[in-house]
Amino acid sequence: MQSRFRYARTLCILALVAPLMSWGQNPGSPMAQREIERRSFAQNFAKAINAAEADYFKQHQSYANWDNLMGFGYFSQTGTKWGPQDIPTVAHALYSSGPEIVPGWRLRLRLSNNGRAYDVSIEDVSDLKCGYAVMTDERGKIRQGNFIACPIS
Repeated sequence: MQSRFRYARTLCILALVAPLMSWGQNPGSPMAQREIERRSFAQNFAKAINAAEADYFKQHQSYANWDNLMGFGYFSQTGTKWGPQDIPTVAHALYSSGPEIVPGWRLRLRLSNNGRAYDVSIEDVSDLKCGYAVMTDERGKIRQGNFIACPIS
């Protein structure tokens, strides 16, 4: 009797959890793969910013704004040495100083504490529904998030 109850309980849990695990995802679909690649770009771009900021800080004892990172050659219209070379979308992206630093992505880089700290958010401007973004700061930890109305993915 007890094993029958345990079996029924396990089935109920699986029936509830399984759809949530795959909600909104179809890993085989081209759109899902494209979304994974887009998010990978933002995450790796955040790593590249952290690496560039660490190098800049070592040389100048303060962090840099985006214009300085571009002016000192950390990022340019031909790419960056700070992106993983095995991820060409970061290493060879065409960076700009416009509102979208790369087509489809908006950068917000804020300095504080007299250049001793920075906060970065990289926002997907094409994701109007959930507002996917990647955030990082001088500690080098990278986070990702959505609008609170959307499930965390």
